[in-house]
Amino acid sequence: MKILFYVLRNLHLPHLLPIYQWMAERDHSRYAMAFSGPSFVPSRAEMPGYGLAPEIQHSLETDGVKWVSQDWINDWKPDVIVMADADYSGGLYRSGARMVNVNHGLISKGCFYSDSPLTHRENIADLICVPGPFHRDALKRTVYKPILVSGLVKFDRIFNGGLTRGNVLQRLGIDGRKKVILFAPTFNRELSAVPMVTDGVRNWVDDGTHLLIKLHGMSPPEWVELYSLIAENDPRITLIDDLDITPCLAAADVMVSDVSSAFMEFMALDKPVVLVNNPLRTQFIGFDPRDIEYSWRRVGMEVDSAADIPEAIRSALENPADRSRLRRLLGPRLTGPNDGRASERIGSAIFALAGESFGEEPPWNRRVALDGMR
Repeated sequence: MKILFYVLRNLHLPHLLPIYQWMAERDHSRYAMAFSGPSFVPSRAEMPGYGLAPEIQHSLETDGVKWVSQDWINDWKPDVIVMADADYSGGLYRSGARMVNVNHGLISKGCFYSDSPLTHRENIADLICVPGPFHRDALKRTVYKPILVSGLVKFDRIFNGGLTRGNVLQRLGIDGRKKVILFAPTFNRELSAVPMVTDGVRNWVDDGTHLLIKLHGMSPPEWVELYSLIAENDPRITLIDDLDITPCLAAADVMVSDVSSAFMEFMALDKPVVLVNNPLRTQFIGFDPRDIEYSWRRVGMEVDSAADIPEAIRSALENPADRSRLRRLLGPRLTGPNDGRASERIGSAIFALAGESFGEEPPWNRRVALDGMR
């Protein structure tokens, strides 16, 4: 049996690699696994990139991961293709492989978990894995394929103890006694906090705080350049170039964001968020006030002006329990079971789909945690 992990974009790797690693650790000699993706195209203004950056692909291969060029996928003949977005371009769905879609985000942006063409294409997959019951219930309105509530793969390391505030700050060289602010904006100009904030992030920090900036993987290069210069000139600010935001989620005490999935991940860890409202958001082509990133904004403290952000951060740091009850109520609806076993659930389902069920029924024939499969 051959299982291919297809990485459409850099930002999908943190959702796929832990599943691969869990599967690779199983003592099973009847399957082969590999990664693939489109030729790398970097992001630029208003044009999200594709594929894995060459240095990331090289790092995977150095770690022993087999890489299959997209042109050779049909020659490799995978039995199952796993991806973190419902992308079926390049003839992947014509390969004859069974398809598993591991959804990579928690929000909608007018496209996902709603009645849209992008949601309908999920039906091409043989199995859809979603983080929480909210996403399962949203998809059930338009999707008839099996849906597994797996939990959020990125959270496994947090709930397994692999990522802690202490070990992340130590690795970054940040004093653990400081309060940590995380700025995690999205990349769309009409939605992102970046056009409002620009270099104002310098006003957020003092001697008792440290600012982490984690830009979206598809951010325009000029944003990366701006915050690289700011971080180089202020030791209280660190620009994170890791693909995976999860270490930042573990380390931070408060987040400043906009409509990014990151703010939902942070609040699901019962941490306070400050949400910046871009005045151009209603001009976004997919804007829908019914989407979760707007209808659930009460989990955070909303601000409409960059000038209000420092006070909102101070309030959140002084009163971290504010809105905690709401966060603890809604968080599990988004991220599912927080037991560190999301990769295991998905990996087991992939094995079952490939005909390697380790003596168990396929997961969609039995009840799982949170009534996971319908």
